Amino acid sequence: MRIESKTVGRPCQYAFGIVALLFFLLASPGCVYLPGAGRVVNPVVTGKPIALDNLLVTVTSLAADSEAEKTMFGEALVSSLKETRLFVSVAGNPAGLEADDGVKISVAIIALKKVTDNARAWTGALAGRARIAVRVTITDLKSGQPIESFAAEGQSGESAYAGTTDEAVQQAVQPIVAEVLKLNAQTGQ
Repeated sequence: MRIESKTVGRPCQYAFGIVALLFFLLASPGCVYLPGAGRVVNPVVTGKPIALDNLLVTVTSLAADSEAEKTMFGEALVSSLKETRLFVSVAGNPAGLEADDGVKISVAIIALKKVTDNARAWTGALAGRARIAVRVTITDLKSGQPIESFAAEGQSGESAYAGTTDEAVQQAVQPIVAEVLKLNAQTGQ
């Protein structure tokens, strides 16, 4: 009988070890994508820009009924880039630039889930989380040569109870600004 109890005990020890290992792997932060945080996916650098003094920002959308979000995204990106004070001019139209050299930042909204203030107030958590996914292409303003292309996304709130489309837009703008700053640092060397 004792022999049987020892063999029965071993599988339990292995099962406990496996459960402990799985718990550790699931609980460790590692490379976890935090909801709501903006991120850059697969940046592809295809060339170096001539000058990053002037930035032209354009926003288009593949999502239906997104005129307000296009405007909001463009204004948020221009504002965030201006706040860095690293560029001579940042504009949403070519007339606002100081010179005709620089880069063009083309943003295409490829996916959009809106959550308005009214939806959040009336339905609360049932409104869900706002999400925006964009494709960014940076080209030389004079030659039109591509410099870099990448995807970014933003999501509102840490939970379904908070956040609107505005927050998702801000979350998507942050990694774009970071990538432009990285490009600026690389070309300044």
